Amino acid sequence: MFMIATASAAASSNPTGVLTFLAALGAAAVCIGARWAFNVRGAVDTTLARRRAALELMGQRAGDLSLADTKSLGPGFFKFMGGVITVAGLALLALSLILATG
Repeated sequence: MFMIATASAAASSNPTGVLTFLAALGAAAVCIGARWAFNVRGAVDTTLARRRAALELMGQRAGDLSLADTKSLGPGFFKFMGGVITVAGLALLALSLILATG
């Protein structure tokens, strides 16, 4: 039997890469979430227009034109989700800061 003896990677690892990834992910979430939460440059309006166009196209392909008439998701939903994404991004940034200093 052959046994390979190696040092544990966890004992000598430096989490700089993971912390950088968490910080970058948090910063991206804050930027995108804030765009939706505060409707910067019409981000919510653009998203709703894209969704409406996609529903119209799906309705045309399926032969059911009533798909485009749905009003299930309004601007308030996207603004709420933007707020949630922004808070989650801030939490990721705080987590990476806490782990970097601790």
